Amino acid sequence: MKNRLLALFMTAVLLLTAIGPVYAAETDAPDGVPETPASAGKEESSEGEEAPSEDEEPSEEKKEDSEEGEPSKDEEETPEEGEDAEEPEVPDLEAGTVVAGVSLVSDRHIAYALGNGKAMASFNPWREVTRAEAAVMLFRLLPDETPVPSPGAVSFTDVPDTAWYADAVRTLGALGVMRPGETECNTGEAITRGEFIRYLACFFPLRDDAQQFPDVPADSPDAPYIRSARAYGWTLGDKDGLFHPENTITRAELTVMVNRALGRVADKAYIDRTHPTFYVDVSPDLWFYYDIIEASVYHTHTSEGSAESWTNHTAKQNVPPVGFQLVDGWLYYYSANQGDVLRNTNYEGHDFNAAGRFTSGNDSLDAKLRTIVLNKTNSSMTQEQMLRALYVYTRDSFTYLRRPAYEFGAQGYMMEDALRILNTGYGNCYCYASLFWYLSRWIGYDARIYSGTVGQNRAPHSWVEITMDGTSYIFDTELEMAYRLKKRYDVNLYKFNDTRNSWRYVRPEQPS
Repeated sequence: MKNRLLALFMTAVLLLTAIGPVYAAETDAPDGVPETPASAGKEESSEGEEAPSEDEEPSEEKKEDSEEGEPSKDEEETPEEGEDAEEPEVPDLEAGTVVAGVSLVSDRHIAYALGNGKAMASFNPWREVTRAEAAVMLFRLLPDETPVPSPGAVSFTDVPDTAWYADAVRTLGALGVMRPGETECNTGEAITRGEFIRYLACFFPLRDDAQQFPDVPADSPDAPYIRSARAYGWTLGDKDGLFHPENTITRAELTVMVNRALGRVADKAYIDRTHPTFYVDVSPDLWFYYDIIEASVYHTHTSEGSAESWTNHTAKQNVPPVGFQLVDGWLYYYSANQGDVLRNTNYEGHDFNAAGRFTSGNDSLDAKLRTIVLNKTNSSMTQEQMLRALYVYTRDSFTYLRRPAYEFGAQGYMMEDALRILNTGYGNCYCYASLFWYLSRWIGYDARIYSGTVGQNRAPHSWVEITMDGTSYIFDTELEMAYRLKKRYDVNLYKFNDTRNSWRYVRPEQPS
């Protein structure tokens, strides 16, 4: 009997042992990984094609890097159970290797990094660089005889054949510079400093005769290229001796690195004398100013040692008219004599800062005024249509609040009172006048503000005047607002010429 029971027990154990693994294989999954059918694929990327800026018309030729683009991240495949996640391999490269098999052009100083092509051009020096933009800029620097692969020759499945960056991305892919071995390029993704240095170093004999930056991991695939860049002197690191390889690279940083790699040193005297181009967002006092001009203007030159002397350049074609220019809510003044916008100076009562922007002298007020102008005006309006829109905004957007009057001829109250009405929504005539005075100047009018009196009883009052075509006109937002509250819509104090002095405005000798 004992033997029979023992035999039955052993049989049961054997059956459980056989069934157990099958059951586990059907139910167990790695932590955090949902069970999906084997046919389920990766979600398609929503990344859209970036449109080139106005001076970039897509063609088969080398074109301008795009302006704005949303970065998209590579999708990460979850490793299957029992598999280790694939680690990026550190390339085993010998010193002297030119990975791309071709060098960038350094003897001809072509323009490889351009602005947006507008008359009041921007360069966006602090903006991140996308993979597509980096490809286009390096593509421009390739020798003319470099073959461009035909569509389909390089298997980036996310690069449309007609995209403005397609030739550049395919060429760099074929050279083994950009995303070798990958099937997707993710062209809209912002690239890091380490990744761009890898691209750039692929076109030069690699060097290993420099100490690595302490913040570059030895197992990083970018490590040998960063070491080579340091040996060449393209990058020096920050004050702490760090490279920050994972930080995204900016357009300004890119031009500085490329110029150093190509031995392109801007001729500062020539640039200061001729002003070959300008960008509203690149002031001459910025550390990268000359590098951006060097990178964005085609020029001929002679060289003596490390010194470069420009002999001629391609002139800027799209030049703005002389005068006030409103760009992205900021007011500038373009001077043909300087070939640039006015900076760090006063012109016609307008103070311009180092960035070339008109300023009230208060950053908070500047931001509020710019927001109002952006919201209440548009580029299709004439200057006077903008003025009317800002007058109506000031007249209708606030509530009157009685406050003590200022003395006749009072000075310097405008900043405080403009901020008061904007921050609280309430104000008296001085607040209304101060805000409209700033807004009218923000769009290029040489407006004057007065602290005087009005009416038969000589009531203390403040208003704005602007001279147009030789005639001085009154703009009284607060007084018109008061009459409208009484349903007196017939009273119009916008561009009012009181030739008969029927309203008895009394002005001090000097505006406030």
